Amino acid sequence: MGRFRRSRDADDVDPDDDIDLAIDPDDGEIDEEMQGPLGPTGRPLHPVGAYFEAAFRRFGINILGYSLYTIMCGLLPIGAALIVSAATLPEWLGLFIFFLGFTLGNVLLIALTTALVSGGGRQRLGSIAAACAATGVLGALMATLHPIVAIVLYPLIVFPPIVVASGDAEGLRALPAGWKIAARWFKRTYACLLGIFIVTAAVWFGFTIFLSPLQDELQKQIAFAITTYFVWPISALVFRNLYGDVTGRLVINAPPNENAQRKALVKLRREKSKRNRERIKKVTGEE
Repeated sequence: MGRFRRSRDADDVDPDDDIDLAIDPDDGEIDEEMQGPLGPTGRPLHPVGAYFEAAFRRFGINILGYSLYTIMCGLLPIGAALIVSAATLPEWLGLFIFFLGFTLGNVLLIALTTALVSGGGRQRLGSIAAACAATGVLGALMATLHPIVAIVLYPLIVFPPIVVASGDAEGLRALPAGWKIAARWFKRTYACLLGIFIVTAAVWFGFTIFLSPLQDELQKQIAFAITTYFVWPISALVFRNLYGDVTGRLVINAPPNENAQRKALVKLRREKSKRNRERIKKVTGEE
């Protein structure tokens, strides 16, 4: 098993407060670590919550850049919606065209946010286009069948663009490579998916209530657009962080003060351990 270091802030520890550390009096070392899973490279994996924390932090730091990318990719579903509304099409075909534009915009944003970190996007442009087109069609087919199917099987859509943009597979080979990642890290993948669903529901209901004075149809359209604006980049960053963590390629940077706080916490615990051992020796009469 791997190991995680606890991230409790040193400022929250009182040196004079009794801490139950279950210390061995004869052992001067303190195990300040807790069990956690290892990645394939032997590096301890981050908690799932760290993917979201890093995603929100990066989105907040570069909100203008990610907003621009999201709006550019969002032109695809907007164009698809205009085509469907202007043409007389069978219902299933209209749904397919809209979902195709929506899925293509989503996977292109995922590939773009990954290429910004991994680099080499221009050299892999053909492979990225092929993988995104294939996943776009796959996602549109699943959503046309039923949107719930597309939501449940979303990992089959999200990982191939990340794989190809990272340079780990070319073209259509990114599809099975991405699906293997989703299957191997099933629990983490669906934990992230659950988190994305919670964020989506919170944003959707929040803006639906805020826009309640508008007409029902307009209210839904604006709430859907705003939800997409927030959820697309967050979900792209979360799954990019997940992929980088389990492959060891893209590392989540710790907050600047985390290492210093951890060292201070360990120092305080060791001082407390030393005092506890001295008390034990006085009580037992050991020298």
